Amino acid sequence: MAGSKVKYDIEIKKMCKQAIAGSKDTKDKEQKILDAFKMWDKDASGYISKDELSVVLNALGCSTTEVDLNVMLKEADLDMDGKINYEEMVQWLCRAPHLEQYFLLSLDIFKRNFKDVDAEVLNVQKEMVKMQKEFDDGIEGVDETVAMKKCLGIMRKLVNKMEVVQKATQKRIDDELTPVIKRSFKYHDKDNSGTLTYDEGIIFFSNFIALWEPFGELMSELNCAQVAMLERVDSEAEDDNLDNTKHVAQEKAKLVTPDKLHAAFKTRYAVLKGKHKENMDADHKAAFAVLAGKDGKVTEAVVVEALLHGHEKNSEFLAALGLAVEDVMKAAEQQCKELSGHLESVQEALDEMSKASTEMGALRFDTPMPVAMDEDAGDCQTQ
Repeated sequence: MAGSKVKYDIEIKKMCKQAIAGSKDTKDKEQKILDAFKMWDKDASGYISKDELSVVLNALGCSTTEVDLNVMLKEADLDMDGKINYEEMVQWLCRAPHLEQYFLLSLDIFKRNFKDVDAEVLNVQKEMVKMQKEFDDGIEGVDETVAMKKCLGIMRKLVNKMEVVQKATQKRIDDELTPVIKRSFKYHDKDNSGTLTYDEGIIFFSNFIALWEPFGELMSELNCAQVAMLERVDSEAEDDNLDNTKHVAQEKAKLVTPDKLHAAFKTRYAVLKGKHKENMDADHKAAFAVLAGKDGKVTEAVVVEALLHGHEKNSEFLAALGLAVEDVMKAAEQQCKELSGHLESVQEALDEMSKASTEMGALRFDTPMPVAMDEDAGDCQTQ
């Protein structure tokens, strides 16, 4: 089965490369695909039939069987009328199955990160609530200084845990996404040259932008869940309300599902709209410039680095494509810095309290006791 899939991919890549060869920009690519469609539609019916598809594949030197033809037709024929119209052919030839997997897996990784951070934040909040109760109940030995020191220890623990989670997430990103990105690169390398030419890059960039939009929408929902989760750190909620804040965050996270993303992808292949459609050629050129080496070629290694969240090249690539979004890994790093800054504030307050306590002690032991003088200046009496 795997062997058939590889063969099937190769045949689609050959058709796509012939259709887009030499494209200078998006409009040129669309015109070339339309010209190819008209050429393959031998009877000018406005559709490519199964027999016409067989003729095209044979001309490309593909050893296509009857089973292969049936599979291809089923995949391309979205309205299931037994033939392929122009819109169906565009989506079929320009689709990016591995790029879709890249976004689905990215979402899954960030949801796992959310669960890991959520567990740590909940543990910290429980410790905070317990400490607050001890302070409010006036348990012996728990004064303001002791409470602040305990708070400092709890917050330090959270910062350390979040740094561990952040590193684990980056490792997941690098380890799990790299093979998927490599498969996507190979799929978009239509002529198997080992590099992406500009005409191949047009399809890659168009698909990336089109698929990014629904992914970005779901990531925004996940960020809302994360905000609700992190609000628990500053909350003074009692145990019953703590369970409610946990419920709110996790319910928000449940809205972010791979099925929801997958459904959106089905209508997005090589389809752009709004400002991205207006600026697409300028964005494509800018992205190609970010990825291309001095020889003007885009290699697999560069594409891998550009698509790995948290890497500097990823930020450059997204900016070039006009995707002004917050880097989730950079945001996590910033959260750790903000928590560290909070720790420094608590530590400074403790240092001030310690300094004031030391100065008070010095006043008690070093300052001369006041004396009272009677009318006889030579007779002093200590009070």
